[in-house]
Amino acid sequence: MEERKRLGASVTVLLALVAVGSSAAAPFDEKLKTPRVATSQALRTKLEAHFATYQRKQQDADPAAFIRDRAAYRQWSDLYFAVQLAMDERTPLKGLDAFGLVAKPDGKYVVDLHAFPQWEPLDARLYRLTNPAILESYIPALKARGFRDEDVNALQSYVAAHDPRLTLHMEGRQLVDTFAQRLQAQRKGGQRLNLPEVLSYRYQKTSLRTDIERRWAIGLMDTLDRQRQRILASFLDEFQGEMAFGMPTDALDKTLEEEAQPIVSGEYTQIITREEARLRQDMERRTEKLIGGEQR
Repeated sequence: MEERKRLGASVTVLLALVAVGSSAAAPFDEKLKTPRVATSQALRTKLEAHFATYQRKQQDADPAAFIRDRAAYRQWSDLYFAVQLAMDERTPLKGLDAFGLVAKPDGKYVVDLHAFPQWEPLDARLYRLTNPAILESYIPALKARGFRDEDVNALQSYVAAHDPRLTLHMEGRQLVDTFAQRLQAQRKGGQRLNLPEVLSYRYQKTSLRTDIERRWAIGLMDTLDRQRQRILASFLDEFQGEMAFGMPTDALDKTLEEEAQPIVSGEYTQIITREEARLRQDMERRTEKLIGGEQR
């Protein structure tokens, strides 16, 4: 019985770590402009700036230097959002092969990540480790490259106790609640759905999600010493393949209307509550399994 109490207390402590270091929540800002690129030349200018920043950060001894720079990362996340939005709006983006964005005859765009790692910073590669099964499959290779048992335990403990998806629900609740209040008030007033505001909400939620994933990745790297950080980053580099951007099947307006529907109806509260409960249960199972393995 005493052992079970200690196990329960350990699980509680680990779950409490989710809230540590989280940023203050922010309400929906209807005045915030959505980043976009109207032409290939406009995108070229933004890509040049990102590539130059990324290259500078790669010279740093810290393999996580780029994602630690919040301003540089925000520049990147805004750029990536603008590229995806250009795809959604079917904006032709030609002549960008020098930056890795290659147009295909079928309308898709692809990026060779081996040649152009600027399109997949370290946090995106580390995000694979949110899946404990994937992390488990990497352990033999990491040990062969110099990971010790304590390094593996540090990664496993961090992944078990931190889930960026749950953090997004926690920190994003004020954003979605205030946006829902705005949409529902507009609906009661007989106003049509304001699609530019729905797009702005998408942008603000995406910005929050990417920053949370950035912070999660930094936290994971900081569980390791610098040598193990370099080993992990180098190992994940080996998995870089191809990134593809496909053209949407539906018009952007239709997609935005569908995204807004559960928020306008109020159904989003039930969706979020169910998802939070599922994520917390998953985290508890992971921590119990991890602690149980340590006790054996």
